Amino acid sequence: MIVNTGHQARNRETKEERLRSIQQLLAGLYGIVGVRPVGPGVMDRIVAQEAHYEKGSFIPLSNLGVREVRERDAALALLKDDRFREPPGPTVYLVEEVVEKPSAVGAPLLEIGERRFRILGEEVMTCRQPYREKTMFLADSFVLFPERRAAPRLPSFFLMPPVGFPELEQRQEELGLRRVVSVSPSALSDQLLREACSFSADTTLATLLVGFDWA
Repeated sequence: MIVNTGHQARNRETKEERLRSIQQLLAGLYGIVGVRPVGPGVMDRIVAQEAHYEKGSFIPLSNLGVREVRERDAALALLKDDRFREPPGPTVYLVEEVVEKPSAVGAPLLEIGERRFRILGEEVMTCRQPYREKTMFLADSFVLFPERRAAPRLPSFFLMPPVGFPELEQRQEELGLRRVVSVSPSALSDQLLREACSFSADTTLATLLVGFDWA
């Protein structure tokens, strides 16, 4: 007797069917009020918008998270309210890029693809532990680590990284996914995304991009 497994059943589904199942899963999360698929054309416009925003920004900024979502097989846009959970990690860092091989001891590093960044500051998470090193707070929501700076002449900039999305990561094998990432777009890309997905313009709601590869 041959017993069908969930893996075999999943393999018989088309990617469109699997994507619809994932949309339904995400739509049922607490605080999510809308879910839409985002095609490559829209993602290309968002990446271009982010590049334009970065060039015109008074403060040096790079949204690598949006570029990571664009590199995935599929992307979904979520519209969330303030009931949605806190992100699993900081969504904004102050960094300097590390071009040399890092020493075993030093400031914490953030790795995105093949690039490495020394963390000089970060968004403050409500679940954080008390900091054990010298800090300076720019505001209640952002902290600097002044003793981590490697060299004053090395350029630093704000970085919006890809972050995890636990609700999908915990079910990757079941859903047939890998390399799950999420990111918040800039204000201009948020508007573009709302228009492309027919989302509400209500500013009390916020957009989020989720990307993943098919396993």
